[in-house]
Amino acid sequence: MRFCWNCGMKWLTLDVGNTSVDACVFDGRELVYLGKFSHQELGELAKRYENILASCVKPSVQNQIAKAFLFKPEDVPIKTAFEGKEKVGIDRLLNLYGALEFYADTCLLVSAGTALVADVLVDGVFEGGFITLGLGARLRCLHERAELIPLFPLESVDVPLGKDTRSALLGGLKKEVFYYLEGLLRELRENYKRDFKVILTGGDGWFLKDFGVYDPLLIHRAMLRLKRLL
Repeated sequence: MRFCWNCGMKWLTLDVGNTSVDACVFDGRELVYLGKFSHQELGELAKRYENILASCVKPSVQNQIAKAFLFKPEDVPIKTAFEGKEKVGIDRLLNLYGALEFYADTCLLVSAGTALVADVLVDGVFEGGFITLGLGARLRCLHERAELIPLFPLESVDVPLGKDTRSALLGGLKKEVFYYLEGLLRELRENYKRDFKVILTGGDGWFLKDFGVYDPLLIHRAMLRLKRLL
């Protein structure tokens, strides 16, 4: 049981991504998801709270949360198997720290947001990972480049073969991503001779929830744990 020296305070936790902002509030006992906000709403949201922790990958909006504690790579005690930790996105490092603290020291961590990020921990060491286009962005890209393809909302469609545009597009997306992750996981097991726990997070992580453990608030819990509030 960790001692929370200021549990009487309310803490706002912000995950400022490239597309939007996810916000939670923590009162020392419960972490509550406030919702998704635009970058334009960030400053007004921050005015309501005195105590703010933030992960921010969009430097152009940092002035709106100047009073927040902005995590930097050196704040996150994750060992890496390569040089250049300071160039790794703070969201990736915080998610890895959360995976290590709450789940396992050997895992495949998949974050599904603007990008689809797959990172690997082995015995608590960050070995590296891959960054590809996010799920929603893939749908938008096809819609923008092909006049006859509508913009479908992200849905989990599992079909042997697509029979119309919707099932062909959404079913194909699911197979593409699942086969990619299954192949990556198989390679990891072969290369490291280890089993890997699969942890999923990010706004679109629900799409992959059958693949592993889904924790949509992982980065928020990681920030609170780093500050010894959780």
